[in-house]
Amino acid sequence: MNKTRTAALAALALALPVAAACGGDDDGAVTLRYAFWDDNQRPALEAMIAAFNEDHPDIEVELEQNPWDDYWPGLDSQFAAENAPDVFWNHVSRFPTYADNGVLLPLTDFIEEDGVDPSIYPENLYDSWRFEDDQYGLPKDWDSIAMVYRLDALEAAGIDPATVNDLEWNPVDGGTYVEFLQKLTVDADGDNALSPDFDPENVVQYGTAMASSTGQTDWWNYAVQNGCSLQTEPWGDYAIDAPECVEAIQFTADLYNRWHVAVPAESTNQPNGGIPGDYVVPGQAATTLDGSWMLSFYRDGLEPGTWAVADNPSGPAGSGSVINGLSNAIYAGTEHPDEAWELVKFLGSEEVQAIATEMGSVWPGVSSLNEGFADYWAEQGIDVTGFQTAAEGTTIGYPLSMNDAAFGTAALDEFNQVWLGQKDAQEAAEAVVEIANAE
Repeated sequence: MNKTRTAALAALALALPVAAACGGDDDGAVTLRYAFWDDNQRPALEAMIAAFNEDHPDIEVELEQNPWDDYWPGLDSQFAAENAPDVFWNHVSRFPTYADNGVLLPLTDFIEEDGVDPSIYPENLYDSWRFEDDQYGLPKDWDSIAMVYRLDALEAAGIDPATVNDLEWNPVDGGTYVEFLQKLTVDADGDNALSPDFDPENVVQYGTAMASSTGQTDWWNYAVQNGCSLQTEPWGDYAIDAPECVEAIQFTADLYNRWHVAVPAESTNQPNGGIPGDYVVPGQAATTLDGSWMLSFYRDGLEPGTWAVADNPSGPAGSGSVINGLSNAIYAGTEHPDEAWELVKFLGSEEVQAIATEMGSVWPGVSSLNEGFADYWAEQGIDVTGFQTAAEGTTIGYPLSMNDAAFGTAALDEFNQVWLGQKDAQEAAEAVVEIANAE
């Protein structure tokens, strides 16, 4: 270990006294704890860890999985107790605060000394894990949002799937997108939402399902399609009270309450409501805008050839999606930084990310593997290029902010009321901005 890295770790040790974050056996073997939240990705992770153990037989990796809503409170408690996992999935919403609080190990020296080539990753994805001139993660994957839909529902409604990529919406009359969802929303008597006999109180299939604790898989995408920037600039103030943002929020509310084409918010409002796939898989909803990380969920729940993926509808500013990605990060208090780095470096390599790619787990962080991921799904009878098409439209990154926690809490409370038809969209947006920007 060189002097720079030794000095850095010594400084961290002084700033952050640690308990045992991982174990070591008497025979010299090391045990690393590796935390993640998505059980859909467990098979790929286990395959990647098995490959790691072939090269590093003296490093055992213990997987610790907790669902999203439990993962972050648990991780925060482990940081406070100085007993966090050695390596863990990190999200850009948490990254700024974690980097600023010193609980992440800087990877800059490791990367330079081992000659890791950052150019194998998309530049904006790699740079999203940089804070004050240090790198704190290697890209694990990337994701976008696209439309998942049931082919049987479209067939029953007489809709040609070839038209799905050409849908448009506007905040005035909803456009062809709302008309599409109205055709797919059917009551118990078989009348769709375009019929004068339609009964919105007795719906057996909705056109869409929406559910998001942040907005990432619902209104954020309508926002970007309407020319809204969630922030004034990266790391800047939230700006969702701007007219183009409020229009998108109101459009989302209208899908629930004006056009009655979305599974009611009483069922989907987070954190206790169901996720969109819970309604699409059993046929209670015909479509949803969902993240590419959910592909395995639909594969496991639906028969091949019964579902497909399309680009998002276009709004007044065009098509587009929120782009995001995860990284593998190292806890600053790990007792085995070199071994933890070996794991992170291994998981970030093209050779190893190819394992996840070939299993159809997630879009890989390594750019050269994108086509391989699409090819896997094509072999399953599913064209997933809608996620790529969405990513090539008008996009924004997941907001980078030190105030993400305040924003998320306020947005969940305020917009849950908007989706229920209990609060004005403009009033809610202004309340969220005031709370988040005051932090």
